[in-house]
Amino acid sequence: MFYHKIAIAVTACALVATVLDASRHNWTSEAREPVRHTFSNDKSLEVDNVDGTIQVIGDNGNTIRVEGEKIIRAAGQRELERAKREVKLDINERDGVAQLYVNGPFRRDNSSDDHGFHIHYDEREYEVIYNFTIRVPRDTELRLRTVNGEVKTEQTNGKFDVHGVNGSITMTAIAGSGSIRTVNGPTVVSFRQNPNSATDFRTVNGSIDAAFPPGLSADARF
Repeated sequence: MFYHKIAIAVTACALVATVLDASRHNWTSEAREPVRHTFSNDKSLEVDNVDGTIQVIGDNGNTIRVEGEKIIRAAGQRELERAKREVKLDINERDGVAQLYVNGPFRRDNSSDDHGFHIHYDEREYEVIYNFTIRVPRDTELRLRTVNGEVKTEQTNGKFDVHGVNGSITMTAIAGSGSIRTVNGPTVVSFRQNPNSATDFRTVNGSIDAAFPPGLSADARF
């Protein structure tokens, strides 16, 4: 299929975060735990991650199915056990919304505004990574957040609100409309059906590459 392509390099206000550079640590201990959960009868998905990848795949199923892995790296066994106690995945269902929320001492301010959310890191002796692969009914509405890691979606039709800080955002063969915001990393979006309401893409450091099918009728502002 032929697509009209718009490549945009843009500077804009987006997310606010203070991010720990974990690369300077020399971890000596590691633990891994599987993550599996199935939500029933929910129309929306919210994922609020900190470190790790979020991948969402739309299909013909009628439930939201979560698979993933929790990876803990620490300076020693004592710190590893502390990480297990302090960092948890909260799983909730509220008013038709399936929620995954990574919670821990690094969250000092849970307030959010139109520009994103606030994550504060203290100097620490461990890191906890959650990598999610989530299969959803195609019309599921998405609200996805992560600080360090990729966000990827494919074959979804619902509204979307996607925020990242360090890492790429890639949305492939989607329909629906919404907002994508990131700070560092490229944004690549391809629509298989043109959005029918306002859609925006914002970045601070990174490119935006958006592709639309023929017949797009819209007012574009850069």
